[in-house]
Amino acid sequence: MDDSPGKRLAAFRKKQQLSQRAFGAQIGVSGGFIGQIEADISAPSQGFLTKISDAYGVSADWLLNGQGEMQRAIGPGFKGTTMRIEPPNYAKPAHGDFQSGDIDYSMIRRMDLSVSAGSGVVALEGDAAESVALPSRWLSKAGINGNLSVLVTVKGDSMAPAIQDGAFVLVHLMEKQVTAAGIYAFNLDGQSFVKRLVPSDTNGEGRAEAISIISDNPAYPPMLLTGRKLNDLRVVGRVRAVLAMI
Repeated sequence: MDDSPGKRLAAFRKKQQLSQRAFGAQIGVSGGFIGQIEADISAPSQGFLTKISDAYGVSADWLLNGQGEMQRAIGPGFKGTTMRIEPPNYAKPAHGDFQSGDIDYSMIRRMDLSVSAGSGVVALEGDAAESVALPSRWLSKAGINGNLSVLVTVKGDSMAPAIQDGAFVLVHLMEKQVTAAGIYAFNLDGQSFVKRLVPSDTNGEGRAEAISIISDNPAYPPMLLTGRKLNDLRVVGRVRAVLAMI
């Protein structure tokens, strides 16, 4: 018998053939948060125990103390209060992180924009490091690689009304070249932005010799980048979707 809550949680998860990201999907926490508990860095809270009991049928007494049955009798796979999740079909091309019914889902991580990180994004810590499940087929049809996408929070009203202050935007990290007008996440002059970039005066190599930075809110004037100033623009990725409270 494993001798700590973290080791018991890891044993249960591995028995179900789920990654840490997929395991955390049903309860709204990141794979990193599951990893902290499995490494006995963080202790399972009462809220966490309730969530894994509802989602996976795991006994709190077994997880904390190693006593009693590991899991309620729920049949193959998992059956929570509202949905059933199972390991992804690894034989399927571009499979997601888990399945619910016949639908594959990919977990999109929440991250912060960063001017110092090489990728332009940095991981959130603690409870904020949650992920959001999106249908893998929907992502694929839109040409979005879920493994190379993140959710970031937009701060400020410069892109209102299209993107409100506090909204999440889905940033596709593969789209770092401004070859067409669109909304991009980018770093410039030591700051991070989410704004429209409109290329113009394309040269023979297909590169824009000027890029306009435009806010949807007319209170913010546009800005034009040309010449050497273009070298200061570091695109993190293109914004492909908005998630906001209404």
